[in-house]
Amino acid sequence: MQEAKFSLNIRFNFKGYDSQFTMRDDENGAPLLDKFVQVIDRLEKMGALPERRWEAAKNGNGNGHAVAAAAAPATPVCRSCNSSEGMELVEFTKDGVDKKAWKCQDCKKWHYDKKGK
Repeated sequence: MQEAKFSLNIRFNFKGYDSQFTMRDDENGAPLLDKFVQVIDRLEKMGALPERRWEAAKNGNGNGHAVAAAAAPATPVCRSCNSSEGMELVEFTKDGVDKKAWKCQDCKKWHYDKKGK
């Protein structure tokens, strides 16, 4: 089966069944969008689509499940001035690789983890 140039997937729940409707078009996306609107209208009339909209779902994974936010790294204590108040996580590029490291803005020293200590 060849890959379509345009495709749309509509995921919905109808009578307790998680379902997906896939539409494809190889030539032109405009008729596909018209069909998409017709399918959405039909599914809404059947009560198959939830009331939530994109704004309500953007913190999820697209399936209605919330996605946990990544925890911020714990701020370390500066080894020079024994304070965590001036610590800042600095992003930089070294040898073409994006990196992050803590730097104390009070005493201008970089913080690094000593392995095994």
